[in-house]
Amino acid sequence: MGIFSLFGKKGGRKEDHSTEKSSARKTRSKSANTVITGFQDSEIFTNSIIAQRHIARATERKIDAIEFEMSRDIVKTRPPAVSKLDIPKAVGKLSENSRYDIGETTQPFGVRPSAVEFQTTLPMTMPTDYLLGHHSEMSGAAVSYSESVPVLEEAAILFASGQNDVAEQMLSAAVHHQNLSSATEIGWQMLFDLYRITNNQHKFESLSLDYANKFETSPPLWPENNAFGNTDTLSEENSVTPSIMFPAKLDSGIVKVLEKMQQTSAKSQSLRLDFSRIKEVDPIGCGLLLRSLKNLKKTGHDLMLISAQDLAEKIRSILQVGRRDETEAPWLLLLEILQLLHFERAFEEASMDYCITFEVSPPSFEAPKMNVTSSFPEIQAPVEEEFADRFMMPASIEGRVEPLIKQISNKAEHLNPLVLDCSKLERVEFSASAELLNGLAPIAAKRGMSIEFRDVNYLVMMLFNAMGLKNIASITLRKH
Repeated sequence: MGIFSLFGKKGGRKEDHSTEKSSARKTRSKSANTVITGFQDSEIFTNSIIAQRHIARATERKIDAIEFEMSRDIVKTRPPAVSKLDIPKAVGKLSENSRYDIGETTQPFGVRPSAVEFQTTLPMTMPTDYLLGHHSEMSGAAVSYSESVPVLEEAAILFASGQNDVAEQMLSAAVHHQNLSSATEIGWQMLFDLYRITNNQHKFESLSLDYANKFETSPPLWPENNAFGNTDTLSEENSVTPSIMFPAKLDSGIVKVLEKMQQTSAKSQSLRLDFSRIKEVDPIGCGLLLRSLKNLKKTGHDLMLISAQDLAEKIRSILQVGRRDETEAPWLLLLEILQLLHFERAFEEASMDYCITFEVSPPSFEAPKMNVTSSFPEIQAPVEEEFADRFMMPASIEGRVEPLIKQISNKAEHLNPLVLDCSKLERVEFSASAELLNGLAPIAAKRGMSIEFRDVNYLVMMLFNAMGLKNIASITLRKH
């Protein structure tokens, strides 16, 4: 019995020991599972952070690459002027780069802003008797050319978009090397207008010789008092503060604007930066503008900021506290603008949001050392009317068109037909022409109302044709 009891105890110990081992194995198994799960969660978190860093670095590299291209373009030597013998080569290169074949309409230039979407034609809202000419007292030679000529329309759009050099090359190639048929005279006059507006008397006189040889008649004369110049460079050359106008989208497309700003800043210690047209922003554009503003601060340039507060609100609309985007550039640009505007309280609030989002110490407010002023967009002042029977249009139509439309609407209440005198009008910006169309269409739709654009230059006339304004108003060309 003692032996059996001894064996029994031994067996009992074994059973207890096996039970202990089983429970220990379960405990270790649970512990192991916990460690593995925690490791997996940690690995996912780490991977997400690494992915965010990769995206941020990629965005920064893209901004660096764009800036490098900008600096490389600026130091390039200016290309030689295109002579008549080089025009065919220039046209070939233009066709290759722009994917536009002159004489064909297979693929237009990519200059039309994507933000402006509208139909190029509208239903005829004019009274039948007006369309038949009963209200018209204009001579046939003064009436606008109504046929669609894609090459000339594209050149007018390029000019309206600020691409004067490309528009000049297109028009020069068209009049010298293409058969424009009945629109030949229009093409020549458009090129003459372009040289007048850009104040290029040398090319104007050279073109006059070609015109006289081709048509065997007297060419247009250079105006003795050419008071107007290039609307893009007028403010830079003749005003105290050169002006830089930013486009509707603050993205990688602002490279050309920033290059112009850099070149202008080398000649002038003060700059006027107009952000009133900006409607959309993206991180790349924010990064490019941020670096340019920092450079201007380092060089101590005096700045006048137009609609900077509106730009700050647009930047704020794409940000979210706690959400880390691909780059910090929009946040940093927002803080930079608030500093330039001396908005210390708004800066502190934005810096705290930035601190929470990126888990960094909030930057401190530093008032700019250079002179910085700000203002809202300049609302176009009422144009002085020289005659009671017409409305005088301004020299340039760009940016906000609403004030101008309101003035025209007020005039339309007391004047029919509504005559819009364009004798001083030299340029209409492309996007502004769309807004002008939308604003005048309801006026033209009123019963018995008729609208006439009078003394329009050839470039603006062809732009109006392309945009569909010829469908709601008659257009009379300017006599030179």
